[in-house]
Amino acid sequence: MRLLRKHVLWLVLAMMAGIIGAFLIHHSVQARYVSAAAVDVEANIPALTIPYAPNMVTEQDVATSGVVLASAARALGTTSTALEKDLTATVVGTNATGGTANVLSISCSMPTAVRAQRCAVAAATAYMAYRNDVNDSASTRAHDPMIVTLVTPATLPTTPTGVSQKILLPIGAILGLLLGLGAIFLRDHADHRVRDGADLEGLLDAPVLAVIPRSKDSDNVFIHPHSATAEPYRYLKEHLSPLIASVPEGGAALLITGAQADDGGTSVAANLAVALAESGAKVLLVDADLSHRSLGVAFDAGRRPGWSDLLARQTSLDEVAVQVPGVAGLKLVTAGDAASRPAEIFRDTRLTQAFLDMRAQADVIVIDSAPVLEASHTIALARASDVVIIVADVRRTTREDVSAAVQQIRATGSPVIIGALIGAASPVNGLARPATAAPEGSVSSASEVPAILAAAVPLRGANGHHQESFGTAQVNPGGRDDTWTDGDDDSGS
Repeated sequence: MRLLRKHVLWLVLAMMAGIIGAFLIHHSVQARYVSAAAVDVEANIPALTIPYAPNMVTEQDVATSGVVLASAARALGTTSTALEKDLTATVVGTNATGGTANVLSISCSMPTAVRAQRCAVAAATAYMAYRNDVNDSASTRAHDPMIVTLVTPATLPTTPTGVSQKILLPIGAILGLLLGLGAIFLRDHADHRVRDGADLEGLLDAPVLAVIPRSKDSDNVFIHPHSATAEPYRYLKEHLSPLIASVPEGGAALLITGAQADDGGTSVAANLAVALAESGAKVLLVDADLSHRSLGVAFDAGRRPGWSDLLARQTSLDEVAVQVPGVAGLKLVTAGDAASRPAEIFRDTRLTQAFLDMRAQADVIVIDSAPVLEASHTIALARASDVVIIVADVRRTTREDVSAAVQQIRATGSPVIIGALIGAASPVNGLARPATAAPEGSVSSASEVPAILAAAVPLRGANGHHQESFGTAQVNPGGRDDTWTDGDDDSGS
């Protein structure tokens, strides 16, 4: 039923197409009127003769023979050839003993009612004249074995034959609806793209915590912070809060990635970072997609040293982290300008040190990564992160790509994988659409994930302290920098 509701407009259009098709067929076929005359064929029994039973099959052939057609055609002013296809003769009913009755119906089909009546009259008259020997003498007619009598004269038909428009239009609507249903199910069967949140949950074997409608300004929906498109990111932030709080020593690393390019990972990373910073947390937004470098453009940061330079050890985190104007608590690390290849700079030792530095300065690290199936260094980032958010687009991402990507991520031993769906239908009545609950027993619910995370992530310090709250004044557990301010911007911003 969900599939039919999704394509209800297509069904309506298919039904209307069927009605229009039936209307055109009805008006393209020339109307035909049928008029018939009934004649009785009986044996002409002279005195002291044996009764004779007419052969009605033979009489059908006689009524449409060339002699009768020629006589009727002369009366109508046409030719035998033209009249032949319009004239028919049939035996009507059965007699009392179960045999064939002696009534013959001679009918004509013509484009107009008057022509049909005239044709039936002429054909019946020609047949009776031939069988009754009207041109012979009375003594000859007396010895004729048969006599034909007119029983029912040809009448003027009032309606054309065939299926009427009142019947044909509903038939067209039904056929159009059936064709529409068939096309929908065929297209759905052939479509390998992710359909909805439930579909993505099944592919990930993990909860989908955000279903996000498509937006014109997808990279910064918080331009209108109270819009329906901004609200799903707040839902995602609230679902992630217990996960972030469960990370030992704080500084939770959230990796945002997709299976293929243009799956919407950059939009989710940018808007999630803003939503997290809204709560008062110190957030580092890192552009780790060195192939596209989109976040610097989205936040108008220009070309400046960034993530690649940090991993190449050409600069420090304090130098590459630039304050995002208008968003307190959010700093951006652009992709950078280092020319080294990702395989060289994404070494474990460099990556480990970079993550240690970021965890020491931020409550949350949001990393926009290259697609899993396009860049091998995304695997290294997933190994170093606490939560991996796999983003899928209902118009682009295929199920096969999602399955392959999640297998790659699970192979890294990442403790928590969750999903986010981009491009969902607009919410009803303008309200945000939260993610649907995961089926019971199929995947871990959001409330169960913190316990999984706490058991899976090793402690990062000797004291083993846990962050007790997120999104309040207590966002700076011991060990992180207290100098994170709106004005902490370097000269390169």
